[in-house]
Amino acid sequence: MNRRWFAVLLGVLMAVAAWGDGENSPCAKLLPSAELKGWKEVQGSFLYGKGEGLTSIYNGGYQFYLKNGVQEAAQRLYQRNDLYATITTHTMKDTASARRFVEHWRSTLRKQKPQAIKMTGTGFWVQADGATTFYWASGRFFVTVMVTRDDRSAVDEGLAVLRAVVQRASRVK
Repeated sequence: MNRRWFAVLLGVLMAVAAWGDGENSPCAKLLPSAELKGWKEVQGSFLYGKGEGLTSIYNGGYQFYLKNGVQEAAQRLYQRNDLYATITTHTMKDTASARRFVEHWRSTLRKQKPQAIKMTGTGFWVQADGATTFYWASGRFFVTVMVTRDDRSAVDEGLAVLRAVVQRASRVK
């Protein structure tokens, strides 16, 4: 009986340690907080995954992300009145993988008429199915920002959120 409790306790401690490591990972450091004026972090929404642990974010299909160079990912949900933004940040294998992943999504979503993002790095945004989604990469980072509306204000809000991430990315290596 003592061994079973020890194994359970050890498992819990390992999970807590992995979550703590996730909070300190390079991709988690891109997730903004105070920079997002008027937005608040939704409590308990932080997710982190590395390797096969990407299933915490991508329940099914995580192999696709691994195959395309994703090494780890962090995600957090933010709220501003009735608007929500999900920011998912990824540390990629290398700069080329990050750029290729943005281009993969641009090609996949070409029917939604991707619109260029004019800021450091490479990226675009699309509107479909009631959401506005931004895809951006610079260096070894690949980022998505999904806003829960598909109107002009969602574009403006999403760009502001992405700018906060881009600003953090310029300081994180």
